[in-house]
Parts: sequence; C-alpha cells; structure tokens
Amino acid sequence: MPEFDRFDEPNYSSDEVRFEGEGIGGQVSGAIEPIKKFLPQIIGIIAVAAVIWFAYDYFIGSMVSATVAIYDTEGKLLEGSKLKLFASGNTEPIFSGKDNSTYAVSLKPGSYRFEAEAAGYGIKRGSFEISAENKETEIVLQKDLEVKIIGLADSFPDRLYAGGTREFIVQLKNDSKENQTVNLLPEGDIKNFEFTGIDGISIPANSAGEALVGITVPAGTSVKEAAKGDAKTATFRVEYTLEKDEADFTLFPNPAAKIILSDASFSAKARETGNKDEDEITVKNNNGFPIENLTLKIEITSATKNNPSEVLQWFQFSEIANEPNPREIEISSIPAGATVKKELQVVLPLTAQKELDIKGNVVLDAPFLSEPKKQTLTLDITESASYGIQLALSPASPIKISWDSTIGKYEDKLVSLGLSNTGQLQLQNIVVSIANETDCSKDWLELIENSIDSLGVGETSQLKMTASAPVAVRGQEQPKYCSIRYRFDNPLQPGDYVEETKASFLQVAPQPQD
Repeated sequence: MPEFDRFDEPNYSSDEVRFEGEGIGGQVSGAIEPIKKFLPQIIGIIAVAAVIWFAYDYFIGSMVSATVAIYDTEGKLLEGSKLKLFASGNTEPIFSGKDNSTYAVSLKPGSYRFEAEAAGYGIKRGSFEISAENKETEIVLQKDLEVKIIGLADSFPDRLYAGGTREFIVQLKNDSKENQTVNLLPEGDIKNFEFTGIDGISIPANSAGEALVGITVPAGTSVKEAAKGDAKTATFRVEYTLEKDEADFTLFPNPAAKIILSDASFSAKARETGNKDEDEITVKNNNGFPIENLTLKIEITSATKNNPSEVLQWFQFSEIANEPNPREIEISSIPAGATVKKELQVVLPLTAQKELDIKGNVVLDAPFLSEPKKQTLTLDITESASYGIQLALSPASPIKISWDSTIGKYEDKLVSLGLSNTGQLQLQNIVVSIANETDCSKDWLELIENSIDSLGVGETSQLKMTASAPVAVRGQEQPKYCSIRYRFDNPLQPGDYVEETKASFLQVAPQPQD
C-alpha cells in the first residue's frame, strides 16, 4: 500500500515498480536484456525525477499565498485578534497567529477550518475555500452581546413620507446575565435616513427593554411610484453583532405641496348677543394617495388691546366644543382627492376689548410635514362691552328737611339711592360712601346700607339712607351739598377696581320755621 504524508498525498518507492511475465512483456524483457544490468540506475533516475516533479507540484506549484483578515461587524479590522487554521481532517492547527488583524499564510488549494477570536468578541468557528482564484478570506467577529431586536414589524410605521418625521418603539431583549448598553444601526433602505434614540440604549440583565426612536426621511428622497408609493424594508442591527430585525413599509413622496388649506376670518361684538361667529376650515388632499394622522389647530400671533393667550381661548371647533382642548382637532385620514371640513367658531366674552385685525393662523400639522402648513386667521372685535352705574334718588334732590317741634330737632327723612347697571358686564362688590363726609357729616346724611354684592346687567338695586340737619343750623338755614362715591371690582381687570365720585350729588335743604 502507498504511504500518505501529512498532506494526504501518496509516496511510491522504487520497490513497487515491476516489469515481468510472458508475451509482449517477455519480448520486451529479452529485447532489453543487454541493458538489464543498467535497469536499477534507470529506475532510480526515473524515481528521483518523479519525486522532484511531485514535490514541485505540491510544495511549490500548488501552494497559494493567501490572506486572512479579521473584521468586526462594522467593517473595522480587529487588531490583537487570534487565528488558528486546520487542514481538513486534522485536529492540530497548521497555522496559529495572534496580535494582528491580517494574516498571510501559504496554503494548498482546498478547504480549511478556522477559529478566530478577539478581546470582547465571541469566538467564531467556520471554514473557507482557498484556490488560485480565491486567495483572500474575511472573517467577521461580533461582540459578545446577547441582545436582539424583537417585533420590529409590529411597531415600525407602515407609511413614511419624504421629508416626514415619525416616532415608534423598538423592543429589545437582553438574554445575558449582565446589564447591556447597545446602539442600533439602520441598514438597507433606511440607512440614509436620520434617527434619534438609537444610541446608548440600556437594558437590564435577563430583561426586555425598549427605545423611543425618531425617524426623519430626507426631504429630497426620491420615490418612483408617486401614487402607490415604493415598497421598502427597514432593517435595524444591534451594533457589533449580527442580530437584526426587519419591517416592511411604503415610502411616499412629500404630500405637502398638494394639500390645500383654507384661511378663516371672524367678526363679533363683545355683547350678550352677537358675540359669536363661525367659519368653515377646509383641508383638501390633491395627492394620489391618502394622508393620515393630521392635526388641525389655531394660533394667535398678534393682538394689542386684548391678551393673545386669552384670545386663543375664545376659539373652538364645534364638534369638540365640550372637550378639554377644543382648539385642536385630529383628522385620522383624508382619502386621495377628498376634502375634509371643520367648523371653527369664536365666542367673545363680555370682557373682550374692541380691536380690529387681530392676527393668527389656521395650522395643519402631520408627521410627514417638515413644517406645518399655515393659512391666515383674522378676528375683528367691532364693539366692546361697556360697564357703568347710574345713580338715582327717591325723593329727588334737593331733600327738604323740616323742623319737628314735637321732638325739638329736624326730621330724619328716609332716602332711597338707586344703583342701576347700565353696561354689558355683571358688577361685583359695589360699595357706596359719602365722599365729603367732613362737611356732610352724619348729622346731614347717613347710609343705612352701603354695599351690594352683585349687580347683573340691566339690574337696579336700592340702598337706604337718612337725611337730616343739625340743630345748630336752626335760624340760619343753608343747604348742604353731599357728594356720593361708589366703587366696584373692575370686570375687565381682575384685582383692580373702578371708582367714581358724584360731586354735590345730593342737596339737604333744612327748611326755616314757618
């Protein structure tokens, strides 16, 4: 039997070459009888030539200068790696190297097993083929992380738009016994998109975690099928590993240019009647595909006599008027070529000040819009609500005071002071006093009642007072002029009050003795 060396090739010895027998073989033997004595030398020369030929073919002619490079999953050469190569069927390595990233070895064409590792990376075992045409081999190591992405197809948006931004949740699972912090790498159809929330994601040991990821499609991203959108696949990979997950989605062009938003204008009075107005806001989708997840709202940008933040509170979309924020309405979707209409109304409070050309915007926002679409909103408050009090006396001034000889003093005459709300605002905390009480002392005029808690629009309330004259004016009777002051809470400016004095409003006239 032939002997096999370490490269599994046979070596034949000269003892295994035989020439014998009858017939042609014998004739040949007879013919070469004269040179038979030289046969051993000839066979030796042939054997040496055969060995030299086989040795050249195996050791020189068939050897390939091969290169084995070790990378991480991000395409970076891993310095300080270790590499072992094994010939087929052998358990002992035919090559061992360390502290490098690229190894040059001479190998016979064929299949080889390898074992590669690097600090912080998992050991990788596998095989590769070497031939004259395939002399270079790359081995990719991944970090020793047991983190994987789960259920991406369930959370990734099914629609994205050029220039649009969305948020979604990425679920992660850490199967290791240690806390891990990982980064996510977008690949494939989304590798050129912009992302937030994909770096530094911490996941406790043996636990699930999640990351809120923001995705922005560059505005210039091309879409071949404008109406149907382009079918795409989103791929995320855990950095330094080969763990990845995918989700299918459809990419549409930016629909902003073909969305038509109407403007709005309002006019009302700050009165109990005529203080409302409404306008219809329309959103038309001229795209060849539906649009989704829109928000319609308003903003007030300028007002001088009225506070802009207060003006904003006067508006509401009719169909959500009773909800906590009636100034912002959601539109789930608008089919291709369709129009959605929403009624917006303004309801002025009586405290609104007259002001023309208050400015604002109707605002349409959506995740696919790089910036909201806006149309002008205007509000004219054509009339302010007035406030005021009118005073009236019964009996009318002058109040004639007679001498009462029975009791030896001037009579006390009961006077009714009427206060009427002549404005369009309810008045609170009305207080009445004598403005010139030094001159017009209680001997002349005294309030029995001096306050009213509340006085509604158009209401009148009465306060009682007594009028008289001191005994000292007996024989030199002269009229006394009393001024009335009133004050109430300012209905337009909480915390402030309105005050007014009616000078010489009431005349007390003591009558001389008959």
